[in-house]
Amino acid sequence: MSKDLTKGDLSFGIIGYGAFGEQVAHILSPHARVVVSSRREIPVYDLPHNVTVGSVNDVATCDVVILCNELSALDENCKQLTNLVLPSTIVMDVCSVKQRPALILQKRLGGKCKLLATHPLFGPQTAPIGRTNGKKMVWHEVSGGPFPELERFFAGTLGLNIIKMSPEDHDKQMAWVHCLTFFVGRGLMELNPPDSELTTNYYERLLSVVNLEKQHSYELFRTVQLGNFFSGKIRKELILKLQELDEQLLEDHI
Repeated sequence: MSKDLTKGDLSFGIIGYGAFGEQVAHILSPHARVVVSSRREIPVYDLPHNVTVGSVNDVATCDVVILCNELSALDENCKQLTNLVLPSTIVMDVCSVKQRPALILQKRLGGKCKLLATHPLFGPQTAPIGRTNGKKMVWHEVSGGPFPELERFFAGTLGLNIIKMSPEDHDKQMAWVHCLTFFVGRGLMELNPPDSELTTNYYERLLSVVNLEKQHSYELFRTVQLGNFFSGKIRKELILKLQELDEQLLEDHI
């Protein structure tokens, strides 16, 4: 890829136009031509300037193809692209787990094009459209890298903090950062803690965790928990510690 990003030469294709796919389109559209493809109908009047709707074939003609569907759809997305992409095409995923996507990308598209596994550590709730400056993005070149022009675009133009990390190291850390917090948040959400006139700052923080989890889809929760090889161990350790704490209190009863 040898494009002048300052002149908008780079083109992006997006497969999947849910909440995050739409956000990505809005973020990219001031700087590049964007083509989106989705299983659901996209109202044309909702599209930002410089964004058009097309088929998977149209998306595959772009310089960079971003897979914005859930993890469960990634394998099928990659199979659709197998005979469409060029050796110069960069296909990247944005899943919140990294080992499984990297394996799928390599299995389905290895040798067909260039592959990049990423995890943007932001979403519609934490980074309103266009406000990506200072946000983190995990970056792992699966094959065909390095990608200096694309990296400069994300880091320079969009202001993202690029963190280069292996999929395994990413998932080990995210087992704590995402899996644990989402699990606690979902459990508290199911418990449905009430508002109280006696609330404290500590309790308000707990309620804020619940409110944040309410904004996450179950599909995201499922991906974070089941798509990460290390998450089960962390969940089991938390449950064990809570059980041990409860048993200790029973032994210490007044």
